[in-house]
This record gives sequence, C-alpha cells and structure tokens, in this order.
Amino acid sequence: MTAGGILSVPEEWRAMGDDTATEWSAGTATAVITPSEPMRMAGYGAREEPAEGTLQDLHAKAVALEDERGTQFVAVGLEVLAVSRELHASVTDAVEREHGLPAANLLLNASHTHGGPVYRDRKTEVFSLSEEERAQAHDYKEFLEETLVDIVGTALADLTPARITYSHARCGIAMNRRPPLEEGIGFQPYPDGPVDHDVPVLAVESPDGETLRAVLFGYACHPTTLFGREWTGDWAGYAMEHLESEYPDAVAVFIQGCGGDQKAYPQRELELTKHYGKALATSVRGALVANRRPVRGPLRCVTEEIDLEFEEPPAREELESRLDVDDRYVRRHAKHLLGELDEHGELPRRHPYPIQAVGFGGDLTLIALTGEVLVGYSLKLKDRLPGPLWVAGYSNNYFTYIPTVDDLSAGGYEADRFVHFTEFPARFDRSVEDRVLSTATALARRVTPPGS
Repeated sequence: MTAGGILSVPEEWRAMGDDTATEWSAGTATAVITPSEPMRMAGYGAREEPAEGTLQDLHAKAVALEDERGTQFVAVGLEVLAVSRELHASVTDAVEREHGLPAANLLLNASHTHGGPVYRDRKTEVFSLSEEERAQAHDYKEFLEETLVDIVGTALADLTPARITYSHARCGIAMNRRPPLEEGIGFQPYPDGPVDHDVPVLAVESPDGETLRAVLFGYACHPTTLFGREWTGDWAGYAMEHLESEYPDAVAVFIQGCGGDQKAYPQRELELTKHYGKALATSVRGALVANRRPVRGPLRCVTEEIDLEFEEPPAREELESRLDVDDRYVRRHAKHLLGELDEHGELPRRHPYPIQAVGFGGDLTLIALTGEVLVGYSLKLKDRLPGPLWVAGYSNNYFTYIPTVDDLSAGGYEADRFVHFTEFPARFDRSVEDRVLSTATALARRVTPPGS
C-alpha cells in the first residue's frame, strides 16, 4: 500500500501466473553519510570555506537483485560529487572478498551534488587543502569505504522474493548550458541545445505487486542549483525525499545520467530546488502508474577498461610561461605538470576508462559510463542500440568531462577550460568519442540475448 493508493499490477503479469513473482529476489539498505564535522565541500572551486550546517542529510543507498540462476547485481547511489578511482577499487575489492560479488556486478553511481564533502586528496594543487583538511578528507574516505561495503552486504542479506518492472517518463527541468556565442561556447542557459529528458524507472515490488520496496530512477542534469555552505543533495536529494514520502515502504535511489552539459535554470533559490526535485519525483510517479513492462532477466554483467588518449601535452617552456598568468587555476595546473615532468621525465598520454554494462535479459540494458559524460553520448547510444536502454554517467570512477567530437571542435568549458582543474596534461584527442561509443556498444550487445 502507498500513500497514493495500491500500485497497479501490469496486465501482462496477470496472465503469467505466479512464476514471475519468484524469479527475482531483492534487498535494500540505506546509510546516512553526512559528515559529522565541518569540512571542505566539493564541487565549486571558489568555495574554500568549510560547511557550516546541514540542509539535507546525505545518503548512500543500495538495491541488490538476484535472478533465478543466483546471479547478483547491486546498484549503489551515493550523494557525493564523484566516485574516485581509489574509492571504487577499495570498495569493489572488499565487496568481492567479503560478499563474493565481482566488480562487474556492482555499480557505484554518484549523484554529483556539489553539497557534499571533499574526500579525495589529489596530487594537484588546483584545489589546495591544508593539513587538517587532508586529514579530514582521509578520515571521511575511510568512513565512506566502510559504509559502502556494509550497505552492499546488508542489501544482499536482505534478499527476498520480488517482482521487477521497468517504465520511463519525461521531465523538463534540464537545459543545455553550451550556447554558441561570437566569442566561442558560453556557459549559460541554451534552450536550443541537446538534452535527454528521459526518466528511466526500475520498480522493485513485493511478489503480489501490493508494495513498492525500491525504485531506481535516472535523469541527466547537474544537481547544482544551490551554492551555499550546507550539506545537501540538491534537487536529486529532494526528489528521493518526495518519493520516499509518497511510498513509505520504498527506498528511492537516484542514478545520475549523462548530464555533463545540463543544468536546471533558474538557480540559487531553495524553493526552486525543491520544485525541481518534486517535478522529477512526479515524473517517476508517472512512470510507476504507466503500463510498466515486466523485467524477467537473466542478469548479465560485464565491464571493460579502455584507454582514452590526450592531445599532445604542452612543452616545458609553455608550462613555465603559464606560471605568470593571472588565472590561478592555470598557474596551479602548470605547476603540477612541471612537477610531473621533474619526477617522471614526461607527461601521460592516456588514462584508463572503465565502462560497465548490465543486461536484464532482453527487457532492459544499463550502460554505466565514467566521468562527467556530455549528453551527446546518451543520445548517440540510444540511436545505436535497441531499447529499453538506460545510460548512466558519473559511475565507478571520477575522471573529467567526456566531450563528443563535436564538443571538442566547438571548445568551451567542458572541452577546454576544465582541464586546468584536473591532473591531466591536455584535453582529449578526437578518438575519444569512437573509443567510448564502440566499447559501450559492444558491451551492451554482450549482455543482451541475440534477437532482442
């Protein structure tokens, strides 16, 4: 039973008998991950003061699924800026060791809220941390690792028979932020730019269809409408809050999409942020009352790590000349790269990039991409592959913005400027799009039965 009434059971299932009710088992777990003390906040370079309060608690939420063959998959949504490579490695290693779940069968997806803590102690001085802040970041990372391993285990221990359905809806809060201007690509609302307004929804119900136990939902948009110094999940946090209020027996898990160039406008008003969250939650509710299709399995999970290539790195002379520019981020980036040259004699030309695919029989395919993926990747994959297809970004490793070839050609913040906020020597070369799309396409086909 829900606050809004009993969930409707899809007509397709009424003709299937009871077999589909026991094909799946599902479990859930939730943990609060709000820092217990003031510390540096992640996401905005200009915000160097620590947090000073809590607007919303931050959470990590897990949904575990097991098909009738015993194959398991766990999706974890966490309200942090990003999943670092180190965090992903330590969590997947511990989960496989303690719970027997392979890394390919675990999805760690960051909501990308800018209202969470810094926990990465990066080598670069682009965002300098004091010794005290470094210690806090280290301690929080250890806490986060332990918490994530724990909730995966708790969700797996909670497995009981369930039904799973899929549907989707639309939500219009996202707008492209890359307008073409005379001076180049801007960083402001661009209503004519590409968007992906799809809201994929995976519902986990009791076998009789009476109780919603979990809902995983996605959307492609930056949750960056607030610029305060309080912990918050932004509109994504409010969307989960609305859904759990409407369906009190359910755990609501947000999965961030390819929202690297998407934002909700206007911004910086709390009531608007809450409105955006409620709008997304309403779209999810629309999907839940729609004619949902049954998801039968079996589960197939694969992952592959490829290398993405950078353009030719700047020479030492060029880096030295940047030490005198006015832009402090360019100066800090140049100083970091000069340190790399001194230590290693050269700058890296490539970086590993993991891609994950999860197949739910022929009923749904999930592709999880790494980094701040621009929306073009989601749109291109949906053109290439049959549906239903769910494309997530911000998964399993923090990287940087992942632009398409067209984005690289146009330039702008995501293609050019942001490199100065990273440890990387240069922007990507033009092979990036083909490498990501071809690998994601191949993995999706590996987890989808022939003829689907």
